[in-house]
Amino acid sequence: MKAVGFDQKIQLAYLDTTANLLRHYSDRKDMYAQLDAELLSSIKGEKSRKNAITMLMKTWSLVEPSIQEIRESLVAEYPYFNTTEKKFVHYCLVSIAYPYFREQMLYVGKNLKMADEVYSRTVLSEMKNLYGDRRRVEVATGAVFSSVKEWGILKMIKSGVYEKNLFELSLTHPLLQSLLLAVLMIHYDTNSISLEVVNNSAIFFPFDYHVRIGDMDQERFTIIKTIRDTIIERNPTVPCSFE
Repeated sequence: MKAVGFDQKIQLAYLDTTANLLRHYSDRKDMYAQLDAELLSSIKGEKSRKNAITMLMKTWSLVEPSIQEIRESLVAEYPYFNTTEKKFVHYCLVSIAYPYFREQMLYVGKNLKMADEVYSRTVLSEMKNLYGDRRRVEVATGAVFSSVKEWGILKMIKSGVYEKNLFELSLTHPLLQSLLLAVLMIHYDTNSISLEVVNNSAIFFPFDYHVRIGDMDQERFTIIKTIRDTIIERNPTVPCSFE
């Protein structure tokens, strides 16, 4: 049975705090202690606070090897990103850390390509198909909806019915492009992906963006132009590549 993991609402401010703390604390125990102190006033229950810290650390600190180098660059650049860029960075890192979150957002995005509204009961049914008909899935689906609603990505127009908010995102920064590509390559378990998929993925439904080949990190990626499409291939010698 597939792991769920995403078990409670995570506020955008918590993610922002985590990113900023990482600029000053590299030791894992120090980070836990600092986050515990920061969240003490807003999350009173010790168990809930520890769960939140675990999720924040998995998102920003204890990242998988394939994105460690990107994450280090993100920590350094984070203060210089605008509000939408920061939201995009958090969205991507959570998507990588929690496949459940990513798959739910993908299904929500697919629904919103066909209609202006998405129903939570429809999404829950799909997530149960993927992860099993169990209470844990219901909790996780609600936690994802609560989180992205607090982030301003979805707005609930009536009980169980959501619309999206769209954010204009200029993806000219090679680091942000690399992060987007990392999400997609991890999702599809591949080292190459078409430009069409990159610019039209339902995973990134909250963001209005367009990736241009000319802005890409030419050391990290190789561009292969074919008659039908343009293929972006990850350089296997770069640390963030799959083995």
